Amino acid sequence: MSMCAKVFRRHWKIFLGMTVFVGIFSAVYEYFGHGVMSDSMIYAFLYPLILGVMPMIALAYLDSMKKIAYGGMIRVGINLFYSGIATLTVGSLATGVVEIYGTTNRLLKYYFYTGLLLLVIGSIILAVSLARAVNQCGREK
Repeated sequence: MSMCAKVFRRHWKIFLGMTVFVGIFSAVYEYFGHGVMSDSMIYAFLYPLILGVMPMIALAYLDSMKKIAYGGMIRVGINLFYSGIATLTVGSLATGVVEIYGTTNRLLKYYFYTGLLLLVIGSIILAVSLARAVNQCGREK
């Protein structure tokens, strides 16, 4: 298994690419939106930036992450957390598309609730798993 710090270093770069892609996609969609603007579309890039890039940079450069193996419940927590980021981003883009089109849809709010739920569950699992792994590494010394 690879070490967590190494995995997180790779992941923050992927999230940075996602941030750039979503930002460019939003700008192009807004450009062809005939002057109609949507805050959901404009700020969709913030989800992968704030929730993906920043925490992964912090985790990648913590000394305690260099000793922890990536797998098991850590992987489950990360996958749920990433799914939450993806759900929030796609939901924001979908809401922006609908707003630019000039209509509404009551079902779009569930993207936000689902994404938030995935983030919370993933964060809890990840925090508990990382704390256990750090604690276990500390006892091995």
